[in-house]
Formats: sequence, C-alpha cells, structure tokens
Amino acid sequence: MNEIIQIKCPFCGAVLSVKNQPGIETKNVTCPICKQKSPFLQFKKVKASAYYDETPTEYPHKEECTQYSYEKEEKTQMGEMNFTLGKVKVLDSGVSYQLKPGRNVIGRKGAKSGADFQINTGEKRSMSREHIVIEVKKIPAKGYVHYLSLFKERVNKTFIGNEPLLYGDCIVLNHGDIIRLPDANIKFELPDDEATTI
Repeated sequence: MNEIIQIKCPFCGAVLSVKNQPGIETKNVTCPICKQKSPFLQFKKVKASAYYDETPTEYPHKEECTQYSYEKEEKTQMGEMNFTLGKVKVLDSGVSYQLKPGRNVIGRKGAKSGADFQINTGEKRSMSREHIVIEVKKIPAKGYVHYLSLFKERVNKTFIGNEPLLYGDCIVLNHGDIIRLPDANIKFELPDDEATTI
C-alpha cells in the first residue's frame, strides 16, 4: 500500500499531500496554490506536523484527490487566501451551512444519510445521501483553503459552474462558485471580514 507523503512547493512554500507511488520521481506536480508546475524532485519532503495543525486528509475513496495534479491542470484558479471559513448556501431554499475545518460531507436528506449537511430534496432522489466533500485545510500564515471533490465514484452528474466534476478531481473553491448537484444548486461563499455592519 502506498503511503501519503508531504512535499513543499519550491515556488510558494505550500505543503501538499501526495501518494508515494512507483515512478513518482519522474512525474511533474502542479501546485494547487500557485499553479506552478515542477518536476517532483524539486519539491522537498517535510513532516506534516510542522505545517498543519490537523491530521492528514482522509477520503472515503481512492486517494486521487490528495494527489492534486500530476498530469492534468486544476480547473479553477486560486484567489487570495482567506482567514475565514466559508459556507455553502442552497439557492432554492436559502438555507446556509457553515463549513468547519476538516471534512464536510454534503448530500441528500435521509434517515440513513451520513452527510454533515443534508439537503431536503423532497421526493427527488437523484442526489446521493453522501454526494460531495468540501475539505477545509488551514495553511499557517496564509489562511483556509476549501477543496471540493466527489464523495464516491458512482454519483449522478455534478458540475462546478459549467464544468463537470469528475471522481478524483480536487477543486479549489473560490467565493461565488456554484456547485450544481442533481437536485439542488449551492453557492460557495466567503464572508467579507471588512464589510460594514449596520
């Protein structure tokens, strides 16, 4: 079984979790933070505890998401880092869910649902009970990064904006992104810490 290792980006210093697989030394890695592509050997191995105050990401499916991008480019551009946690808002109902550090599983409301946030879809059953995962990681001195992935391989079509979300994708969310689930649309939002309160 391949272990997960932590490597440091030579450009921006971000620490990434990657699967240590045969031939990894010959691969190129694209940093999801600064979008710079470099040979794996230019990344330095580091201990996770030196950079993260949380345990490494664990997903219920294969670990493609923690690999980020070896041979494909990320689908969204990373904006400025945020020091606040995001939330998701169900557009039809207006119900909002505050995200927490770590894994946030979102899916259809049901008696057997294991989702942290359960969306009421009425009689519609196209959305899985555990459909997507938003992983929130804190990078010291930079803030929170929100990563979107599918919970499992076999789910009905899901989109981020107009782009399909595929199993194994790990997309960095930006303020205002619309996630189109089978029976509901949700919007990712970051609070404006500098907004005027009345």
